[in-house]
Amino acid sequence: MDQPGQGRPEAGHPGSADEHGTAAGATFGAAFHQALKASGLSLQRLHHHLAQRGVSISPVTLSHWQRGRSQPERQESLRAVAEIETILGMRRGALQSLLSHRRPRGRATAKGTEMSEALSRVVTPGAPLARALGPDVYRFNEDLVTLSVQEKLHIDEYGCIARYTVSHVVRATRDGVRHLTAHHNLDDPDTPSVQVTVHCGRLEALHFRQEVRSAVFDIGFGRALGRGDTAIVEYTLDVGPRWKPSNHHERTLPIPVRQYLLHIFFHARHVPSAVYGYYRHSSEAAREGVRPLSLNASHSVHLLPAKCTAGIYGISWERYPASGTPPSTP
Repeated sequence: MDQPGQGRPEAGHPGSADEHGTAAGATFGAAFHQALKASGLSLQRLHHHLAQRGVSISPVTLSHWQRGRSQPERQESLRAVAEIETILGMRRGALQSLLSHRRPRGRATAKGTEMSEALSRVVTPGAPLARALGPDVYRFNEDLVTLSVQEKLHIDEYGCIARYTVSHVVRATRDGVRHLTAHHNLDDPDTPSVQVTVHCGRLEALHFRQEVRSAVFDIGFGRALGRGDTAIVEYTLDVGPRWKPSNHHERTLPIPVRQYLLHIFFHARHVPSAVYGYYRHSSEAAREGVRPLSLNASHSVHLLPAKCTAGIYGISWERYPASGTPPSTP
């Protein structure tokens, strides 16, 4: 939906930034922001106009540009700037002339916009994380790069996930990063409560949102990380009484990581008949690479991908016979 504004143009007939078609502001971000505001177009509508012209630039990137968090550098981005000048009714080169020289690039020093772009390719609107965080979803841990994740899950005798123990190793991509935000989606909408115990780090905030079946919490590092610094966060999430059995668990990784380990322990009285590991490119994609996993002597299975590319990794299990009747328990 377009944002309200004075003299908002009809779609396809955007207004100009000023009477000369020149954006005001000393920087690219400021000029872009003012021109967009003057046009009355929202970022979503600008994204739509660009798409109609064959230019693929996400609303997340456009937002970062106008906020000065990043600037266009790639060929497709520079083409987008030229189209934006036309769409916003600016003189040719008004924005392009404000672009500075290219900055150093590299995975270890990735900017927040790169992390946001990566997350937008994996997490689509309507995904659990998007429902929990709303408009801030693509800023989720944008200043941190995950190096490795280890998850240990315990399934109770009723087939419900009762406990998550998670260890993260992360690296800061800018100075001043102070915490990691964690998100867990809960299968049962009637879950009454959650409890978080932090083993490495410090719990700073916990938001249990039963209406979207999510727990979102911040774990502080106890200090401000410098750019390139690493930190370890480890916590346990205990879930209150649940009555709806779980049948899978997934982890979203917006960028490649060095290692991801998912280890699931099943209760001896609720051992599944079949377990499978799988991968998905995004929250809208179907499962692929599905393969059976074997239970060991402790009724556990694990998933340890040899190469962790961006995407969603998970384990699913079948709890009951095909008839759907739960096995009797003594």
